[in-house]
Amino acid sequence: MRIRESVIGLLLIAPVPAVHAEMEPMSDQEMGDVTGQSMLALDVTESGEMDFTRYTMGLEADFQMNMEELAVGETTNGTDIAVNNLSFGHIARQSGQQFDGSNYDAGDIVPFIGRDPYLELADDKNGNVVGFRVGFTESRGTLSGDISSLTGRLGLELEDGSGNVQQGQLLDGSGNATSQRATHYGLADSADCSAGGADCAALSAFETLEIGDYGGDGNPADFTNNFFISFQNQAVEWDTPGADGSVQADAGVFMNIPTAMRVELQKLTNDVVSPRARTEYIDRGEGLF
Repeated sequence: MRIRESVIGLLLIAPVPAVHAEMEPMSDQEMGDVTGQSMLALDVTESGEMDFTRYTMGLEADFQMNMEELAVGETTNGTDIAVNNLSFGHIARQSGQQFDGSNYDAGDIVPFIGRDPYLELADDKNGNVVGFRVGFTESRGTLSGDISSLTGRLGLELEDGSGNVQQGQLLDGSGNATSQRATHYGLADSADCSAGGADCAALSAFETLEIGDYGGDGNPADFTNNFFISFQNQAVEWDTPGADGSVQADAGVFMNIPTAMRVELQKLTNDVVSPRARTEYIDRGEGLF
């Protein structure tokens, strides 16, 4: 598929309102007093056998959004990502400090914050687009939903009763580690995903995830550079915007979800590991209020 020309063409032909103004020279002092950021930045990089072109918009989006269903990458064998009642951001149930370090009154919107959103294209050496992704250079906020299938990566730490912390893994229904259409999360080496089994919980039990980087006990979550969703017809290694590191995504639809959460290992046996935040103002009896 080839979509770069369409993207550039859209940028070129988008209507621009007429502006009439007289051009006047600025002094060095006046120019020194001006700071700003370009509205659209273009970065082109080469990595291995692929070229990457990233279009970044210099803006910040603060929002709270609800979606009844997200289902992408559907085939006869299942769905890469399937989430019902998906929400970004939430509504404070009671007054006090939230995980972002700010204080809110009950009923206030606690927004999902996305800074410098981008669209990135991956080309092979023949100039064919083999994948693209959308994400934020920096983001922080809550993601809520009933996750039944997830292809990608979930960055969520698990702590045992002795205080030892380790990174959990996406699992299939048998407790095997997988990044493809996972249904559970836990410790791959010891997980028992049968009803009430140890070291494993269904993804649907994580009703709200705190997107960000772990800030330490009692500290606000830090912004993350690595929240994105990508689509590719072969494996692609996506660089982390504004930071070192990369994420390997296999063919299909892939969602990278870094979280600021650390969960006690024994809680994985609970029916609900992280309760859903409030995402609606009206109680419709569906557990979203």
